[in-house]
Amino acid sequence: MRIFAKVFVMLFSVSLFFYPTWPAFGASGEVPRITIESLKKMMDDKEDVLIIDVQPRGVYEKGHIKGAVSLPWTPELTEAQVAALPRHKPVVVYCGCGPGEEDSASVGARLIELGFSDVKVLADPSIGGWKQAGYPME
Repeated sequence: MRIFAKVFVMLFSVSLFFYPTWPAFGASGEVPRITIESLKKMMDDKEDVLIIDVQPRGVYEKGHIKGAVSLPWTPELTEAQVAALPRHKPVVVYCGCGPGEEDSASVGARLIELGFSDVKVLADPSIGGWKQAGYPME
């Protein structure tokens, strides 16, 4: 019986270690990506797109894509946090987290769960590539 208890505790502990990453892995494969060039073209064409910056508020305030709204990443995005956002517009979510875009992908997946129909993630190099290209910032 002691061996069973030890194995159970060990397996349970290992599962807790990996649990926080499960949603991110699933989300990153479900939300389509958009390149910085495609987003720039949408903006140049005056398409009505909602751009969401999921970086921490302090990072957002130091500079963000022109017109982007701040919605800092949280593991539990709620309906109340997005209630004022228009659901009928195309949405592009970005972060500065690098390849995989895990933070923006998890927010994008949650937005889809909350009823947003056209959600994309700004592909790596995301905000870094946007800045490097000299595209509009605020």
